[in-house]
This record gives sequence, structure tokens and C-alpha cells, in this order.
Amino acid sequence: MPFRFRALSALAGLLCVSGISALGQSASTTAGDKPFYLRDGDTVVFYGDSITEQRYYTYWVELYTATRFPHMLVQFFNGGYGGDRVSGGGGGPVDERLARDVFSHKPTVVSIMLGMNDGGYKPLDDTITETYTKGYEHILSSIQQTLPDARISLFGPSPYDEVTRPEKFPGGYNPTLVRFSQIDSQLAQKYHATFIDLNAPFVAALKRGIAIDPLATELLLPDKVHPEQLAHWFMAMPILKGWNAPAIVSSLTIDANTATITSQSNTHITELHKTDPGLSWTELDDALPLPLDDTNVAHHFLRQLVDIEAQLNQQPLEIHGLKSGLYQLMIDGRPTTKLTASELEQGVNLADIDTPMRGQSYAVGWTIRDRDDTHYVRLRMLVSQMKTGVSEEQGAKDLSEFEQIQQKMIYELAQPKPHTFQIKPVESIK
Repeated sequence: MPFRFRALSALAGLLCVSGISALGQSASTTAGDKPFYLRDGDTVVFYGDSITEQRYYTYWVELYTATRFPHMLVQFFNGGYGGDRVSGGGGGPVDERLARDVFSHKPTVVSIMLGMNDGGYKPLDDTITETYTKGYEHILSSIQQTLPDARISLFGPSPYDEVTRPEKFPGGYNPTLVRFSQIDSQLAQKYHATFIDLNAPFVAALKRGIAIDPLATELLLPDKVHPEQLAHWFMAMPILKGWNAPAIVSSLTIDANTATITSQSNTHITELHKTDPGLSWTELDDALPLPLDDTNVAHHFLRQLVDIEAQLNQQPLEIHGLKSGLYQLMIDGRPTTKLTASELEQGVNLADIDTPMRGQSYAVGWTIRDRDDTHYVRLRMLVSQMKTGVSEEQGAKDLSEFEQIQQKMIYELAQPKPHTFQIKPVESIK
């Protein structure tokens, strides 16, 4: 069965909707003039421990990339393995891991998130700090020697939850991860890599959640280590913003009086006609919105904790000069939502509405998850073969070929399609 966005089942029964909104930057925040970190033709490997192996924050990053830049072909590989430290783990020693799970893909971009296991879940001491630092330096020097042109991003480790539950010991374990994050930042400067802190934004989101619903927030990190799928957005967001991800999907402003375009971005408009007192046009956007649905209880909770809509999912439509009244927005002949002339004048975010574009993004996401599952199985086959000394069998080769077929499908599904829009009057407002 294809992957579907999984709402937190326990969360659904516990959430008490609150009027508290997420804190953060305003909707006007953009990535400025800086280009997106990823480029056409890039191959990205996410290297890390079980939190990376969950394939959730990596999934969100890839879904954003495929839907926001569908004309850019970027290949992603998840190299996470449970229990990993800077020295390696269940997937083999670090040099074996790097050779098999990173270098074999010839990546142009490598991200690293380690640290959760390196601290040993006990108070930090000099030996732990030195082992972590030296081990991390070995990873970075190995990458730069083997892949001298690769761009490297270091992600400060996600938190051990001591916000919703008591500290494990006096002082707590998360300060160890914060210290590791500081070391990561220093190493990023030394090795000319990009550093992105994932700990502080995550902790801030948990603190906001406590003010809304403590028990629901506790479920976001049920074992204090591994975030639920929804909570991986607390990492994906700072990664994407650290990579200069733009908020805009597309934008369009129309003057209804003259049936002319006042402004447009990331979209191509044809056949714009005035249909007294409404409008019709054909629109082909350059991107797709993220498939986030505020009627989904998990997505609604997410929006209360982080400003994902303002930061990453803006698709504004403004129509000026309509006669006062209530209007039906039709896309491809299907009613989507009703809006007043005043609401359209102020602007509506189409990414908030159930549109064919959002539906298309869901299909992209399901295929990404299927491809991720294929890669996960292939990696586990390779690990088992290396442990037994058996050479790679036909099954793993077949999975590799299937993975490439799925990769092609992702970008075929992500290509935007033209849609017909209509603004039709429903009733007049006296």
C-alpha cells in the first residue's frame, strides 16, 4: 500500500484546539537573493543514526525540493543507521559505512547528524567530548579526501526531550547534545561546511506545545529520542531555511476591473477573461504547494507550533476590484472554497485550500516514500551480505534498478500542470 501521511493517532484523541498561534517570522520572510542550496543534478546523502534512519526529516526535505523545484533533478539517498556514533555502529565501522553508504553514490552534497548515541546517555566528560570531536574530524577529512568537491552540511543533533518530562539525571542529557552542536559549528568553520542547529528550534517548538497541550506534545517524542513523523518538521524546517528555501510557491495579483495582471511570480497566466462580475483564466505554476491540510489534526497542531505556512508554503492569490459579494473559486470545474470580495482583495493562500495542485503533491510524496522504502531494503541487504562475506546478489541489483525507476517517477509526477480557474459570484452582499 502506498505511503499516506500518518496523523498521530494518539494525538487525535488528545488535542485540545487552542487559539495560541506559532511564534516566528512573518509571512514576508524570504530567502532573499540567496539561491537554494541544492542544484540541478545534485546527489544528496543524509548520513546519521536512527533519527536519520527514520526517514522523516529527510522525506520532508526531499518532498519540498521535488515539489518546489520540479524542473531540478536531485537524487536523495538516506544513509542513516540505528545506533551509529562517529565511530560507526550496527551498519559497520565508520570507514565501511562511509565507503558503502556515502562514497558509492558519488554525492555532491553530504549532510551529517550524529551525537545522540555518542554521549552515552550519561553526564558529559572530557573523554566523551574528545572522542566525539576526533571521530567527527575523521569523518569530515575522509569525505573531503574522497569527495573534494562535495558540499557538506553539519546538523546539530536533535534534542533528548527534557521539556515534557524530567531530566534523566541532574543537569540532564540534552546539554550534552547542545555541546555537541557547538562542536559541530566549530568543525563546520574549520572544514568550510554549512552548519544548521536542529536542537534549539526543536526545543522551542516543544515549549510552545506545552503551552497548548502538554500530553499531546509529549507524544511528539514518545521515547524522548525518536521524533514522531510530524515532529521531524521541527528539523526539516531549519534545514530548508538554512539552505535558503523560498516560501513562495507562486503568486498572482489580478485587477478584475480591467482583467489584467498586476503582478505574478513563478506562474504563467493565459486566457484571462472578465466574466461579469467574475473572472476566468488558465494558470501554469512553476511549483507545487506542500501537501499540508489544516483539517488534519496533526497538521493543525504543527501549524500552532511552527510557522511552516509563512516560511515554506505561500501561494497567494489577490483579486482587486470585484463587486461586493460572495464568490466561488473553481479550479478545473470543481468548487474549492467560497470567498468574499474583501477576502480576495486581501489575498488568499491557495496552499491552504484543497486544490488539484495539493493533490498532485500528495502523489509525489507517496512515490518518494515508496522509493525510500526500496533504498532502505537494499541497504539492509548490503549490510547483511557484508557481515556474512557474501557478494552482492541479484536481488540488491534489481532493487537498485527499481529505485532509479521510482526516482524518475517522482519528477514525472512533480511536473506542474495547467489549471483553469474561475471566480463565480454566489450572492451579492448588500
